[in-house]
Amino acid sequence: MKNTLFIPEQRTPHLKLPPHTITWKQDLSHLKKTFSEKDLDVFLKLYAMANENPRRAKKKVETFYEAHPDQPEVLNLLTYLYLARRRIRKANRLIEENYIKNPDYLFAKINYADLCLRRKKTQIIPEIFNKKFNLTELYPNKKMFHISEFRGFMTLMGFYHLSLGKREAAEGYHYLAARVDPNHPTTKVLEKKLYFIPFYKRFILKLFRR
Repeated sequence: MKNTLFIPEQRTPHLKLPPHTITWKQDLSHLKKTFSEKDLDVFLKLYAMANENPRRAKKKVETFYEAHPDQPEVLNLLTYLYLARRRIRKANRLIEENYIKNPDYLFAKINYADLCLRRKKTQIIPEIFNKKFNLTELYPNKKMFHISEFRGFMTLMGFYHLSLGKREAAEGYHYLAARVDPNHPTTKVLEKKLYFIPFYKRFILKLFRR
């Protein structure tokens, strides 16, 4: 499997995006600058544990967070674990905390924007992303984006544009998310919101086809 994927420029009547380059390779360079070698090793082990066994990982990550309360990746990991354990209030508090402490961190932006969507505060979202609706303009010095960054941003923008009634633009963002990560839960949820036809509507359509 290739480590990178080039997404060409998207230009439709409802969506205009510059080209993006996506990578599946995790970039640890920024973590090496902020963590000691020992702490980085602990964090990577906790990250793996969180994916394999969220229940077992939660307390260990909470302890690690106490030692690194401002680290965006640690806040993001603990947020994920709270959501996995359905501790929604705790997760929401961490989402706000991470955005306040680390407003330039992409996942802090995505999570806070998602929280604003859930709270029906869509008017805040353009400010969160500095009125940039693509990653290359939001981070002009970054040459490529990890698949999780790309998919997370595209699905968030899909939900945002759908909330504004801009369905065609939302479909464009979903298309890009599905191109790189079609089976991720957020991609699937956006797909369902865009294309799911309720049973009663399917029944009516069936009647008219007879």
